[in-house]
Amino acid sequence: MSKDKNVLSKELTDKMRYFIQDTSPIRVSNNLRAVLFGYLRNAREGLPVNMDMVLDDMDALFELLYAIEVDKRQH
Repeated sequence: MSKDKNVLSKELTDKMRYFIQDTSPIRVSNNLRAVLFGYLRNAREGLPVNMDMVLDDMDALFELLYAIEVDKRQH
């Protein structure tokens, strides 16, 4: 694959740009954390088998939202 070839389509790139510009990544992160931990508190006994994978994915998403917020503040 050529190094010049974009990995993301223009439509997806535009949507990501608008999301980054029009939302507060910290607010989104905090709201998602609240939902996740609320769910975990209520479902302690019946957590899905793949919960480790869910938590890994959520952690990666939180890290991305944090990186977006840091980048927004620097520019």
